[in-house]
Amino acid sequence: MMQESVYCKLALNATVAEAVVANLKKNKPESGLVQVLTMTEKQFQKIEFIVGASNNKVLDSDERLIVL
Repeated sequence: MMQESVYCKLALNATVAEAVVANLKKNKPESGLVQVLTMTEKQFQKIEFIVGASNNKVLDSDERLIVL
């Protein structure tokens, strides 16, 4: 695993993407690691989702709902 969280930001062109990276560098956290991967929309469209077995143990009821 490379990361715990992934955030995505759409940039309309390379200039905007560079500005976003510059803003991240300016506001970097004191500790920790931020990694940036810039990709084109075409590359983003080629992302493959590999999903295992679905989890059907999700409770879908309002049994514990409290209305005040």
